[in-house]
Amino acid sequence: MSGAPWKHLQYEGAEIIIDVEGNVTANDTTARPFPTEITQAAICDSGLVATWVDHELRLARMALIDVNEELVDGISRSALRVSEINTPVAGSIWSHTLDAEPIALASNGEHIVFALYTRGVYCITCDSTELWRQPIIGSEESKLPGQNSISALTINDEHVVIWTRGGTYRVHSLEDGEMISENSLGVDCDVENVFCCDNRYLISSRDGWAWELVDGQITVARKLRGTIQDALYYEGEWRIISWREDIILSKPETSKRVELGVQLVIEEGKCLVLDNQGAKTTHMS
Repeated sequence: MSGAPWKHLQYEGAEIIIDVEGNVTANDTTARPFPTEITQAAICDSGLVATWVDHELRLARMALIDVNEELVDGISRSALRVSEINTPVAGSIWSHTLDAEPIALASNGEHIVFALYTRGVYCITCDSTELWRQPIIGSEESKLPGQNSISALTINDEHVVIWTRGGTYRVHSLEDGEMISENSLGVDCDVENVFCCDNRYLISSRDGWAWELVDGQITVARKLRGTIQDALYYEGEWRIISWREDIILSKPETSKRVELGVQLVIEEGKCLVLDNQGAKTTHMS
């Protein structure tokens, strides 16, 4: 890793670190398979699935990389600019050009679910076989522009939940994509991210509000000083990192931190914060 960490993942017990420049570190090897920074990433049974977008070149691609194999550097952005061929992602098992920007991605290991801007939601297997697709959420009600945009995808057992900025969420069958229910949070919000643990969800709004949703009911509402960078349900509590601050949702106390928290990680039974310097420290220390 050469840049500040962006995402921490684990695959078959091994640590994978993606930095803000698109470098991937796994098994003590660092490489940059993509020509730009990575925009979405998740782990499936076959390895690391990730996307990159170049708005200037109007290109977007998704690929699956086997992180058990040695990582290799891919084509640079400057070389991509003058390339006349459709260059696949270096070292990928499969690599596909997307016809719109990927805006959300989730995987339960066997399935990969992703959303494309203005297109809809797609579900594929780890070998990239398409299982189903659903159009974007629409509504006849008058809403502010962008409120029907997809902000997050979560997978819970046999269901995938599609969340929108305006607080509408649809539950679909993970097997065939059939819609099971459509609901709304019922609050003014601009949903930025959603964190999931079984039937319990933590919804983060861009204005700093956070809500816990359990069995379709809001059980906690709290205004934070900033938006949620990451959250994890651990030992019966939502643990949160926000702007230089550690938080437990149900408790008023907070803990300041010098460096910016990037992600929460469980190691050896402890909840740790990976910060933007690559260090790990105890949450709420």
